[in-house]
Amino acid sequence: MRPLLAVIVGITIIYAGMHFFVLPENPDVTRIENITHIESPAYNPVVLDLWEIAVERTGVENESATLLQLEVNLAEDGAIRVIWLFFYGMEAGEQHAYEAYVGPGGTVSAKSQKFNHIMQGVHPLAILEEVDAIALEDIPFRDWGMRLLVSANAYGDQYNETRGRLYEVSGGVFLPVKEATFGPDASWYTITIIPNSGAGSPPSGEELPDCVIAFTRQDLAAADSVIYG
Repeated sequence: MRPLLAVIVGITIIYAGMHFFVLPENPDVTRIENITHIESPAYNPVVLDLWEIAVERTGVENESATLLQLEVNLAEDGAIRVIWLFFYGMEAGEQHAYEAYVGPGGTVSAKSQKFNHIMQGVHPLAILEEVDAIALEDIPFRDWGMRLLVSANAYGDQYNETRGRLYEVSGGVFLPVKEATFGPDASWYTITIIPNSGAGSPPSGEELPDCVIAFTRQDLAAADSVIYG
């Protein structure tokens, strides 16, 4: 495995356990178990349905919501293993952190907890719509299974071919990007798609496929420079 992919997989594993840190199991956590069951066709994680359920059942004031992270894990056949959605928002005049979760059987659960810090970010809906429009069945390494991670970024960074295959994504259409540079005052989201490393060993002498890193047009507008091609 390439060193970069090893780092990304490690980061993804850390984020996968993030709910234990964002919403620790203590009496201050409001838990809503077995809210409903949602069907998710192969390669079509129903993130928009999950968002609608989260808004309805957690009590978050929709217009106040800001996205922290989305993680989707797909099996080799495109079946949903798990979906985690983390976001912040106001409820009854107080800031809360939220987690919405879909398990392998499609059962939806949620948690919320009072949170004393005002978090910056964008409303989840626009980027969830972009994720929903991506044809994951067309991702070249789909037979490995895959993880899709939407994460917030800040403090500057530079992306090029050493990081993976870069794209602008709009309405599910991918436009190749050679390089994107974000300054120290910028904030942006990335949509990272990587193969599941546990799906088996590649043939002798081969490496796992490159990851895909996509940016929405809105996020690339925050970059200091973007080179397409």
